[in-house]
Amino acid sequence: MRALEYILIIDVGTSSLKAMLYNSTGNMLYRASKEYHSEYGSNNYVEQNPLTWKEALLFTLKQSGQYIIEKNIRLEAIAVTSQRASVIPVDANGLPLHNAIMWQDKRSIAQCEQLLDQLSLTEIYHRTGLRANPYFSAPKMMWLKDESPEIYVKANKLLGVQDYVVYLLTGLYITDWTQACRTMLMNINTFAWDEDMLKISGISASKLPDLCPPGSRVGFLDSGIASATGLPSGIPVIIGGGDQQCAALALNILQPGYAEANTGTGSFVIAYSEAPQFDDQCRTLCSAAAIPGKWIVEAGIFNTGSIHRWFKEQFYPAGEDVYALMNEEAAESPVGANGVMMLSHFEGSAAPYWNPLAKGLFFNLSLGTRRGDLVRAILEGIALEIAHNISLIENLVKNISVISVAGGLVAFNLFNQIQADAFNKTVIRYDNNEASSLGALMSALITLGVYRDYTEAFRAVSPAEPIIFMPDAINVEKYQRLFKRKDELYQALNQHKIYELFRNSV
Repeated sequence: MRALEYILIIDVGTSSLKAMLYNSTGNMLYRASKEYHSEYGSNNYVEQNPLTWKEALLFTLKQSGQYIIEKNIRLEAIAVTSQRASVIPVDANGLPLHNAIMWQDKRSIAQCEQLLDQLSLTEIYHRTGLRANPYFSAPKMMWLKDESPEIYVKANKLLGVQDYVVYLLTGLYITDWTQACRTMLMNINTFAWDEDMLKISGISASKLPDLCPPGSRVGFLDSGIASATGLPSGIPVIIGGGDQQCAALALNILQPGYAEANTGTGSFVIAYSEAPQFDDQCRTLCSAAAIPGKWIVEAGIFNTGSIHRWFKEQFYPAGEDVYALMNEEAAESPVGANGVMMLSHFEGSAAPYWNPLAKGLFFNLSLGTRRGDLVRAILEGIALEIAHNISLIENLVKNISVISVAGGLVAFNLFNQIQADAFNKTVIRYDNNEASSLGALMSALITLGVYRDYTEAFRAVSPAEPIIFMPDAINVEKYQRLFKRKDELYQALNQHKIYELFRNSV
């Protein structure tokens, strides 16, 4: 029997950085994490101090290093997976020149309009797989160039969060296709920087990191980081890829007909594709898969789990069992939340509406509305928005019958059943909710030659049978009616320019 290999996975999320030590059969032996927070400002600014990632990286590596030394474990590699589409300008010494402009930031609407003056939405979409939207990196880079030219000129590189962490680990500026495809500067058909997009954006290619396929062995652990954390220097560092693409690996999105819904801070719906796929209205996105040379069709929702967390912090007293109480109260509310409907656009809408001005809403409140109705409306509003995106993807990738789910909210079986009913599809939940890190593990194990392909790796690291949730026919009919109400409510607000009316404070 082959000896077990041990891989340390660095997962850089929106609210925390985690270091997880896995063996080659997918067992997590150790987990260290450190939370941090983004800064939400006026004018749609969302920023984060890059030093919070450096501090979190050093903290979790040091904690992991102590465990590895105590257990006399031989570490084979460190693999990195991360959030996508944030921008960090760094100088010639790799020091940040500005707070990271986060993926949720909406300040670059004007820069998106500049891009659309040069190329049509359809042209940009078919080149990059993306829309001209503040969500992505290029408009943020353009904003820096326009509004802080001294920073842009001084910047040696414009990095994503994964790229910054890889630099801290190795001293090298390198990114992979799964991250680069979220910049609007990589050609989704060729996996190379797109000369025309660079030209019209005004972003110099010299300021971008080098490109590599996901799963690449990109360098070795820097001696300074090693000495600060107790880990041996020279450990290979592997780029696993974007967090959502890695999650798709661990959720068995490895062949046509498979799709997943991953609900963390936001939600992402992803389906596998053998070729680039484009929606005729540019509503879905086409991205590079974590499997080199393959693609995913993707639809993202900015705010889902973050709304659930926000509601907990604002309306429930602190305590260890708060989430359990929320779930219990939501379960007491019937399908339809006693008439309450929630629109999940608290920080704008990505798919299906792509409206950065959209805002969150609880509608149809009455004096009989209970707190549990609002919690249930949150869960149902999230599920209905995901269902909308599944329907868009299914127009491109046919015959999706099973949806794998992951993320913090799937800890609640109530939410999983709501998803099955709202999607009218079988929902399966695997035992490990850390899908992004498990996918990065699969990628690293293939790179190291432990497994021949992704299917073999998946079977090895996810041996347990998933929990299955079947749609209830009566509830399916109810959610289909609620789906129509959700869309009509949004359309009424948008068509009557209500979002525009509330764009600025009084």
